Amino acid sequence: MNRFSQLRVATICAIALFGPAAFAHDLPHVFQDYPKAPPTTDPGPDAAFLRVRIIDAISREPISATVSVNHGEQEPDDDPYRKFSLRLSANRQKGPIRSRQISYYFYTDGAFQVRVPPGGTLLEVRKGYEYRPVELTVSAAKKEQMDVEVVLERSIDMAALGWYSGDTHIHLDRTGKNDDALLALTSAKDIRYAYLLSTNTQGYDVGGPLYESYLQVTGLGDKSVARRGPYHISSGQEYRANGLGHVTIALPDRYVPANGVTSFANRGPSLAVIADQTHALRGFIGLSHGGLYNMEGDRLLLEDKMDFLELLQFGSFQMNSPVRRNDASLGLAGWYDFLNIGYRLPIVGACDYPFTRELASEMTYAWSETVPTPRSYAEALKAGRSFATSGPMLFMTVAGKKPGEILWFLAGAETNLVIDVRVHSPQYPVRYLDIIANGAVLERRFEENGRSEWTLRHILPIRGSTWIAAHAYNDAGTEAHTNPVYVYVGDALPFNPDSARQIIARLEGSIERSRVPEIGLRYEALRHEVNKLIRDRRADLPLPRVAP
Repeated sequence: MNRFSQLRVATICAIALFGPAAFAHDLPHVFQDYPKAPPTTDPGPDAAFLRVRIIDAISREPISATVSVNHGEQEPDDDPYRKFSLRLSANRQKGPIRSRQISYYFYTDGAFQVRVPPGGTLLEVRKGYEYRPVELTVSAAKKEQMDVEVVLERSIDMAALGWYSGDTHIHLDRTGKNDDALLALTSAKDIRYAYLLSTNTQGYDVGGPLYESYLQVTGLGDKSVARRGPYHISSGQEYRANGLGHVTIALPDRYVPANGVTSFANRGPSLAVIADQTHALRGFIGLSHGGLYNMEGDRLLLEDKMDFLELLQFGSFQMNSPVRRNDASLGLAGWYDFLNIGYRLPIVGACDYPFTRELASEMTYAWSETVPTPRSYAEALKAGRSFATSGPMLFMTVAGKKPGEILWFLAGAETNLVIDVRVHSPQYPVRYLDIIANGAVLERRFEENGRSEWTLRHILPIRGSTWIAAHAYNDAGTEAHTNPVYVYVGDALPFNPDSARQIIARLEGSIERSRVPEIGLRYEALRHEVNKLIRDRRADLPLPRVAP
């Protein structure tokens, strides 16, 4: 019996014991019926033969990329990365594929050979969001052999500007012998910092094969880092506790111990315990999938246990599921709730491949004065020096400060702040550009047909503590959102009682659903503290200090 058959049997047993509601949010991840892709088309006995080489415009060296031939009609006969092609991998139900036209493509490490029908052949070559896509039509006669060179150039060099791409949620087996192949895939998508995760099913066996899939056999943490040029991979884990939620764990020294081997991780421990174990192992932990409703998400954020919130995923900001209501998560409004009561909570964009349609469909760009290591890149994410994106490059400064930075003024100060926003998005034009302050739209620009380049300056009078961010988006799975710049006046944090009440309402949903008594009691205690915050503007919560 393979691991998916074992999982099916175990999950059915679990539902019988604990009821379907506790597991409904996990079922689409594992059992969703992926629609079958059409087969390739044989080019016939008169096929031409293309030998294609892809090179970087500056270095003139071969570079990895994704390629579609005749809209996916043909693929190489000899393809070392075939199982990762868009035709054979990932989930066609989720992600930007639902709203973007994407031709079936395959991966190449810079050179490939393919048989095509005689006549015109369309090559579509892409490499992440910084390189300009190339569409090239070549014409070959019957049985002709043709050499083709494709030159890729960046429309923007983000690293030269101090911004580095990363994806914190990728599931790929790491065997100890396939690092070159994995780096070919991640570099083809221009992911400079790729965090590969194992994942447990409904049980947990501390990294063993009983419940763990996408095994990371090279170990976890700093010792697992491999690189090729500017591209890095490292190994971590996704810890899944059905009924409590999922967390992404990057760079722990080893697997979190949890409570040891268990057949059902939803019995505990609390994900707060997992967070403490992660930090003791020098790891970074994020709340996955936007934080699932009626689980531990709000508790973990109120206790400041999470280093980041994984919010941009599956082609949206995770407001609700196309499959089940139980998959709903915080969304932008839920994130704003925490910012509006004073928390400094960074978000990331992360793809969750192959449970979404494309590797690196969502990514995070982090700012660093020097070229990061995987660890210092994760530190930048934790600090919120970043923006999440599924295409647009989104830059914002507030009085010269970048996302994650802090401005502080004396109590009673009245000043005007200059907010500058710029968007660069040649692949996926942006229709809306918003400047957000304390969860409200300060200024919105709109262009019916979308624009690839935007600039916007806004002058904001500051009279009290405020967080400021920018949001660029389209209707077709195209999003980008900066983390905030935090502006403090005196020793006050931003506070909106309506946001606090929204958090209480979600906590009450968690209380109603809770099946673990000690976790339910913690929800009750936190509800009491948030009510105190509304009443007294003071509570026993780990809110940040304001004074410089």
